[in-house]
Amino acid sequence: MDHDFVDKTVLITGAAGDIGRSLCQRFLALQANVYQTDIRETAAPNFTSGDVSDPDFVKAWINGILSQTDRIDVLLNVAGICPRTPLANVEAEEWDQVLRVNLRSTFLLSQMAIASMITQKSGAIVNFASLAGQVGGIAVGAHYSASKAAIGALTKSLARTGAPHGVRVNAVAPGIIDTSMTTDAGPEKVNQLIQSIPMARLGGIDEVVQPIVFLASSQASYITGTTLDINGGIYMN
Repeated sequence: MDHDFVDKTVLITGAAGDIGRSLCQRFLALQANVYQTDIRETAAPNFTSGDVSDPDFVKAWINGILSQTDRIDVLLNVAGICPRTPLANVEAEEWDQVLRVNLRSTFLLSQMAIASMITQKSGAIVNFASLAGQVGGIAVGAHYSASKAAIGALTKSLARTGAPHGVRVNAVAPGIIDTSMTTDAGPEKVNQLIQSIPMARLGGIDEVVQPIVFLASSQASYITGTTLDINGGIYMN
């Protein structure tokens, strides 16, 4: 696996978040050419700030990368937002925003990337689903859960499209991970969540990063259309 990504073109969204940033660092350590984006600014190399739910930005970003590299080897759709608004208080505008950032961005980026991957007869996409998309929101909003459930189905559709052309598409479904998205819920809520996990602890960021690296690598060459649960046993599929 250590040699799989040398000089490969790897695109990572949500690069300013805890998991996205760690993924960027990991693929850079594996000597990949990493292109990063987030709506928040960072000083990272090959970073472009933008809204991945905006079709114009997605086209400009990916076409700009292709003009430099002529290929996309890996796309990691990490970008997302996670409001905790109670069901009764979710307004239509907020619903649309969550579906736009979490789901539409994954579709737009994958649509463009898979076209390039099909042409080159290789490539891997890893999408971010969630435990919440499988069991409903525990500490998150219904709109977040709905968007993540849809990503599981989108992943299967993309995988069926790419499989005859050597392109693999999978998803990961993290459970309760030790990130700012989780700790922002407050220590009392975090403790309640930990009590619901059979392993009795939060997942670590690297415990999400490593499975993603595996799914993007040649070691997962016969795996496509699957969603890998990373949740400490809270949901056993």
